[in-house]
Amino acid sequence: MKTLKKRSEFLAVAKGGRLGRRAFVVQGLKRESADPARVGYTVTKKTGNSVMRSRIKRRLRAAVAELTEADIPQSADFVLVARDSALTLPFPKLVADLKSGLTQVLDPDTPRGRGNRNGARRQNKRHRAGKQG
Repeated sequence: MKTLKKRSEFLAVAKGGRLGRRAFVVQGLKRESADPARVGYTVTKKTGNSVMRSRIKRRLRAAVAELTEADIPQSADFVLVARDSALTLPFPKLVADLKSGLTQVLDPDTPRGRGNRNGARRQNKRHRAGKQG
């Protein structure tokens, strides 16, 4: 499976569906073209040092490599946002979560996640309480 490289591709996929799993969050977006599916990997610095982040990425790449062509929806882009439990989750469960997540994230009936409605940003406590300063 090809990988996403550019920031603009990652941002485009972020506007699509989102689905949480134990070891990662799957973001997916259906494309108009008939190109094969692509995947991108994101591991934030919150998950650990560079060694830990690299191990998580290698594990996610190996899980994607385990999938067959039938398991991967075509004409779609996916981003896997890793969680630190991606290191401790048994590999067969990681692959099973990935397999089910890739198809469910493209389903329009799947809720997008627990975000604020209408894209409103969360205000800090000082501004909500009406205090200035």
